[in-house]
Amino acid sequence: MIPILITAAALALAPQDSTRLTLGDAVDRALGAHPSVAAARATADAASAEIGQARAAWLPAVSLDGAVSKFQKPMVVYPLHALDLRNPPLFDTELSQASIGAAYTLFDFGARRAKVRAAESQREAAGAVLSATEQQLATRTIGAFLRVLTARGVLAADDQRVAALSAEAKRARDRFAAGKSARVDTLRAASELTGAIADRVNSAATVEMAEHDLARLIGAAPGSLRNASLAPVRLVSVRAAKATAAAQAADARTSGNPQGNADVMAAARRADAATASVGSAKAARLPQFNATTALVDRSNITGRWQSEWQVGVGVSWPVFTGGARESAIARAQATARAAQEQLRLARLNADQQVDEAQAAFAAASARAAALDAAVQQAAEVARITALARDVGEGTQTEYLLAESLLYRVRSSLVQARHAMIGARVELARAQGELTRHWMTISLEPQP
Repeated sequence: MIPILITAAALALAPQDSTRLTLGDAVDRALGAHPSVAAARATADAASAEIGQARAAWLPAVSLDGAVSKFQKPMVVYPLHALDLRNPPLFDTELSQASIGAAYTLFDFGARRAKVRAAESQREAAGAVLSATEQQLATRTIGAFLRVLTARGVLAADDQRVAALSAEAKRARDRFAAGKSARVDTLRAASELTGAIADRVNSAATVEMAEHDLARLIGAAPGSLRNASLAPVRLVSVRAAKATAAAQAADARTSGNPQGNADVMAAARRADAATASVGSAKAARLPQFNATTALVDRSNITGRWQSEWQVGVGVSWPVFTGGARESAIARAQATARAAQEQLRLARLNADQQVDEAQAAFAAASARAAALDAAVQQAAEVARITALARDVGEGTQTEYLLAESLLYRVRSSLVQARHAMIGARVELARAQGELTRHWMTISLEPQP
């Protein structure tokens, strides 16, 4: 159950360029380096150790004891099991004693069983928390990876825009020098170019911030991704992804909540542990039966040792605890009620996350499809306005507007495509399906 996920290349089945950082490599490095996963894994190990501690109560406790005592007045060295005046008992001021003993709880009305059950539920909850932490980190890493790709795509579009406007500014200057255009054309082209350069500066800063964020997640130096090549990714089939997302969301609504959601699973196991703790607390109302045995060796410092064995059966039943026992039961019951409400809240949150991710995926898919068509249309408009300007049937203003629209639409298309992937990944996480297998069959590298 533990590394559910994504600890390896998400796209391992496809041939990849080893010089590029793939999405799977980034997720793998994040899971291996990020402290949130290490902390969750340590918590899971601690919960596993708690089970061993709880189960130890089913075994006898063996102890080895020894003592040397100095008395002000002589003390009897060996216990008096009988009084024989012909052999008076031995007294001494320095006595020693050694013993090995064992104690075992014969019956405790289910207290140990309840504690073991609670510890096992806590271990399962810790495992679910580890799974949730891994999935959340994987989602964050995928999001950061996509943000770098998006920022670089926007920067590339800005570079193309700056190049086109630089060519237009040069053309305007040449035409003005030849007396074929007005001064305003050169000023207009220069103004558009200056604005495009300013936009590019912002895009470059966004790229740097996105690269730093991804580097922190994967445990790399902040500037190590500046010139690194990232492998672009895409959904294997947008149409199939839409159908799968809709079917999974429908199944989640039918079942009441996505049972695979790691947060829901963790809350359910915590609720089980809290319920078991109530039984353990109630068992304190009843007596506990114990068996003890020991082998005791006594002597003074210089005398001979005498050994004897002891065996006993006892009962322990606190009759009055000042209300501590009832308070412990009330606290356990309140904790159990709180855990049940936390489980209900986790299910509600999971349902909401599924709905939001599904809506975001549908919106991003529709936006990407519309922008894909818009890019083709804007490119054609820019081509036509350039031709019209060249033959004198169009204006420079129309051409600049068309070019500006083209590169804005291209930038938006890059963002929409990556937003669609991010929404699909978030939907898979909310439904508890963000596994290595899911990533392998759902995402593929672009050439």
